[in-house]
Amino acid sequence: MHVISFVEHIWVENSHMHFGSSQVLEGGKAYLFADKQFDKMKAWDFSIPYEKVSKAEPMFTPLYFKPNDPKKRVIIYNGVGGMGDQIMTWPLSKILADRGYEVHILSEPHLTMFWHGFPWIKSIVTLPCYWSTMEQFDYHVNLEYISNGYAHGGQMQPIDLMLRTCGIDPTSIPDEEKRVAPQFSRMETDIAKTLYADRRLGFYQPACSQQVRSLPPEQSRAVLKALAEAFPDIYWIGVYGPLESSGYWMEPLGVDNVEFRSFERPRLMWSLINRAEICVAPDSMLVHVAGVLGKPCVGLWGPYGPGTRVKYYPNHYPIHHTTECSFSPCHWNAVQFPHICPPLAQQHQRCSVMLKITPEEVVEGARKLMEKK
Repeated sequence: MHVISFVEHIWVENSHMHFGSSQVLEGGKAYLFADKQFDKMKAWDFSIPYEKVSKAEPMFTPLYFKPNDPKKRVIIYNGVGGMGDQIMTWPLSKILADRGYEVHILSEPHLTMFWHGFPWIKSIVTLPCYWSTMEQFDYHVNLEYISNGYAHGGQMQPIDLMLRTCGIDPTSIPDEEKRVAPQFSRMETDIAKTLYADRRLGFYQPACSQQVRSLPPEQSRAVLKALAEAFPDIYWIGVYGPLESSGYWMEPLGVDNVEFRSFERPRLMWSLINRAEICVAPDSMLVHVAGVLGKPCVGLWGPYGPGTRVKYYPNHYPIHHTTECSFSPCHWNAVQFPHICPPLAQQHQRCSVMLKITPEEVVEGARKLMEKK
């Protein structure tokens, strides 16, 4: 993260300089920016009147839990960027609040909605913000690269790593406290009851934000079609976001019990998932929403392994063909295809582990989960 001050005021409304929150950056005042926000500023095609640019981390006061120490104000930031990463941070906020801390959240604008509705969260501070705001907190829990930036061996489940970072022994926390469900408003609950009324629902995420963790479009669509044909009494909703290729969702599948849908309000989607009988997804948001809601979910795994990502979701059925690659799981978390993949006669553009997944085994996994209900 960076602390930045400017020589002049910077107006960001009605321009391509847009962070989704602050409209004016006041000259002479220090602001805290996420690294990704600072990278965006550096990419702009004109000279920005910087006064000073500093790394923020040396000025943070880390939290190291001691049972008898006074519990004060703490602000938590998970800047990994993914929606699932925010969901995996929910338990940390609750665990700290239960131990007497006054918990606040620091968030980029598009992720603030993930923190709405939790009574133990006292406030949400949106980046960029005045640096003086950060000086009002006693402790700063900075999780900008908590797990996704580490690709070597010894990976820990993210919540366990967060707890260890805060000085809390992960083994001292019961498994059920390491997953926290969203708390829905009355309106969110009522809308979820009204939409698709009297239908049995299944949710499918065709792809995630990174190609390396997704099935190719034709393979992903074949999986969804097989699910729809195997479970004709379930109405399947294929959820996609702005980063997924239209090749996943543009054309209809030719079966009546499937639709592709993008939700502008993710919380409404979550409240609908709370009605789901089955979910199927790669390593992405739907896996984590289903997990914290206790919904059965078939996970389609590739570079990452389910042992570290869904360790505390008891209704998860992973499909992970680790024998297809000697490096699996490699924990690769970059947009580019891994250069460490074993050489092949014809280099894949997708993870070999994921390419091994078949529609038949996904249907089998879904059937096993539904039989357990």
